[in-house]
Amino acid sequence: MSKQLELAEYLKSLGYKVEVLNNTVRVLHDVLPLYLELEFKDRFVYISIKHTDDFRDYLEEMRDMGEDIEEQVETAMSYLSIAALKARQWIEDKELVPVFKLREGSIEISETLEELVEEEEESEE
Repeated sequence: MSKQLELAEYLKSLGYKVEVLNNTVRVLHDVLPLYLELEFKDRFVYISIKHTDDFRDYLEEMRDMGEDIEEQVETAMSYLSIAALKARQWIEDKELVPVFKLREGSIEISETLEELVEEEEESEE
């Protein structure tokens, strides 16, 4: 069994929704279109948080329905961060090298959220 499938099975056993695409394992959030991506390259596993193309539209819809999108995103990011730590433990146990690249995706997600919150505040004035 490939390392990707082994990791996917491990994460599934912890209750995460997982998909495998070639050399990549994705841990999907159950509500928001966000995911943790674990990309295998030789002995390295690159770990990042990403969003789908419809992330902004999805948040706009939630905001327009009166949802607290800041809380939703914060909860999702915590969920994916915990998944990253669980994955890291597995990766290190297999003598692979985890490479955290969470910052870039987190910044992009935060900037999108900030823009939407500002738009909402402006529309209320």
